[in-house]
Amino acid sequence: MKDLDKHAYDVVCNWYKAINFNPVHKGIDYSLIIRFYLWDKVGRALRIQHGIDYGEVEVYKKELNENNTYHYAPLHSKGNYKKPWFKLKKSIFIPYHVPHTTKLVNHILSQHKYTVLSKEITPLLDKKHVIARVAYHEDTKWGKEISDAVLEGLISMNVALLPEDKKLLKKQVLGCVAISCLAEEELKHYTPKALYVHSDNHPPYINYVLAAKALGIPTFTYQHGLDCEHYYYDDCFADYVAVWSAKRKEAYVKTSQFSPKKIHPIGNVFLDKIKRNNTDVNQDTLLFVTRPHSSQKCYAPSRHYKEGAMILKTILTFLEEHPNLQLIIKPHPRDYVQGYKNVIAMSNVSSRVTLLNDSLDKIIEQVSVVITEDTTAGIEAIRSFKPCVHAHFSKSNPVLPLVTYHAALPGFAPSELYKSLERSLVLSEEDFEVMMKGQIKFMESFMPFGSIENLYSFITNNIK
Repeated sequence: MKDLDKHAYDVVCNWYKAINFNPVHKGIDYSLIIRFYLWDKVGRALRIQHGIDYGEVEVYKKELNENNTYHYAPLHSKGNYKKPWFKLKKSIFIPYHVPHTTKLVNHILSQHKYTVLSKEITPLLDKKHVIARVAYHEDTKWGKEISDAVLEGLISMNVALLPEDKKLLKKQVLGCVAISCLAEEELKHYTPKALYVHSDNHPPYINYVLAAKALGIPTFTYQHGLDCEHYYYDDCFADYVAVWSAKRKEAYVKTSQFSPKKIHPIGNVFLDKIKRNNTDVNQDTLLFVTRPHSSQKCYAPSRHYKEGAMILKTILTFLEEHPNLQLIIKPHPRDYVQGYKNVIAMSNVSSRVTLLNDSLDKIIEQVSVVITEDTTAGIEAIRSFKPCVHAHFSKSNPVLPLVTYHAALPGFAPSELYKSLERSLVLSEEDFEVMMKGQIKFMESFMPFGSIENLYSFITNNIK
């Protein structure tokens, strides 16, 4: 299965080499942008080809939402920022202001040294901070040329996409070209001193990174999560990359095909300092924190939409044998939640299972044991130092080494998960002490506490 996963990623990255096609246009390598659109499509095609899709096609068709165009539709600004004749402050362009940029935007504004420009009006950024609409040419000729080339390249590598995926891919490629064309014109017109995006490896953010780099504008990004897939997050594209830990820096240095000018560990600015949760908890409640299992979020062929439901079946079997236990499920926003609902409905313990989308801080106070997949939220949950079980039923190895660090018990098969759940409820003080030390070591290695001041300094110290 590892070889098939590697093959899928090779197809995603190198389809153009199979047909000797040049994906670079006006200084932008579009193969780097298009990768994202292929992540799930190639994985899905290979699962179907190898008969390991578990009837995915029908589920995927229900997931498809043609109105969800965020990653391939240009965002036209509606602000009234006016470029001054004389710049009293240097400007930092943060085109997409999302929750992961709020803390940084707040801090930049509080320092009164830089102007923040954006494309979106938010409670923090009014129209005076938002650029006006800029005229641009969509370059549909290039869009059609590279769209046809992608499909030809995939066919030459023996990857047959679903008809629905072919149709969607054409729209996405045309859209990504339009986004890049718009980004180029906006950057030329407003000439910011720096560009910041909260993620640099998928559209629409990578479009702005590559357009800015082509124009010589320094680009910045900052880690916002832990990896939940092998290979797909190996590369970074911005000039200056802030990361949570030395571990992440080491990984980029080892795996990224592209070398930033600087990679700097500054910690995780989204977290409070680690502290033990002293709240009285219900000793009879388990928490299951999931990774995304929707078809569109299963990139590697080894992942599939039923994995989360399979894990849940084992947990519910455990509940049947332990009538005093309750279960809370905290699903990832992009998870296949209907799969959990189906499993719960067919079980004998449905009255003891709750699906919650409340904040993790609120939920964690109610539980005594955390069951987590490869997901950032699960790691955030164990910051309260709960007994933890790492669930992973894929035929690939887990991405996060929780068990290696002794931060969690293993749950890599149904029988092993069941045994670890039993053990988690009766851990001795000595065993829990070992686990807690492992959790501390894991968090210090992968997501230590960070300050927004350090992120701000990393950016501003590298703006000329």
